[in-house]
Amino acid sequence: MIHTFEMFMPVNDHDIQHFFSIYGVNLSKYQYIRAAVKQLNKELKLSFPAYAITLIWCEANVDWYLQLKVDAIKILGRGEIVDEDYDLIESNIRKFLVQHFGHSDYFDFHTLTRIDYRLDVKVPNQKDRELLFHLLEKYTYKYRYKEKIKWGKDEDGNPIKYDTSQYHKNKSIELVIYSKEDERVAKGETIQSYDENVVRYELRLKNNHLNSMKRTDKGISRPKLLKTYFSSKLQKEYMEKHVLPIVHKGDYFKITEVDKIIENSQFSKRKKGSLRNFLVMISKGCIDTPKKHMSKPTYRQYLHDLGSIGINPVLIPKNRTDYPNFMKNPFQI
Repeated sequence: MIHTFEMFMPVNDHDIQHFFSIYGVNLSKYQYIRAAVKQLNKELKLSFPAYAITLIWCEANVDWYLQLKVDAIKILGRGEIVDEDYDLIESNIRKFLVQHFGHSDYFDFHTLTRIDYRLDVKVPNQKDRELLFHLLEKYTYKYRYKEKIKWGKDEDGNPIKYDTSQYHKNKSIELVIYSKEDERVAKGETIQSYDENVVRYELRLKNNHLNSMKRTDKGISRPKLLKTYFSSKLQKEYMEKHVLPIVHKGDYFKITEVDKIIENSQFSKRKKGSLRNFLVMISKGCIDTPKKHMSKPTYRQYLHDLGSIGINPVLIPKNRTDYPNFMKNPFQI
């Protein structure tokens, strides 16, 4: 259900100083707090791999705030997380606070600033995973202001192409689809049993979005609390709204298989021909290509029609003999 999340909480000056001293970091020796936090995290990770401090700041030289990043999967040691696990997660965070501050009261005043929802699906065949990311190249470059990102930078600042991942992002929400095994290998990390053959669909709700959801004028007024967002029902709603319109319903086929399905459908002869032409346009360009040749309502209707008969609008290339004629869409909610 979830992967990582971030929250901040107020911490008094004495406890902040004590926190750093536990790990042998003398704050007075650092000109910038970020450098001290970086050193703190190096030591912290050795004992608490599920935790990281992303930021510590002081307001009006009186109150300190500590921003904590938590990996729920590492806490539980498993990939499957359900609503009933909330108490285990909260208990673990409180134990972390007690070990460092002597009490867990700070959690009572936490503010959630980010949460990453995820859907992990097993794609055992490596060739199928390769095919999936090849097909993702055809998906939209922009949806709900989220732009597709295909290039990033490595640790040395050099350009790097994302071959086994797909990014769609804006200032409020990010969607990342990636091979968990390949990510582990790229980072030089151990592949855990719950990572094997996994393709992860991860939806990151950032602070801007969480702030907008707490506003009363939007009729939602959702508090920025971990318990509020620790919900499989809410996760499903977000996935349907922000992921499904990008990856679409229906399984993947080559055109020869699609022809059979369309021919056996209940659509009129004219509609059958229109749907096939629609798919050909996407194959020759991308999923946005037909928008240049038809109205938005017609475009949406064709996508709906294809989904109703189980066809994903992005086809498996017919000239790739190394690819199968059919692949089930791993994104199922």
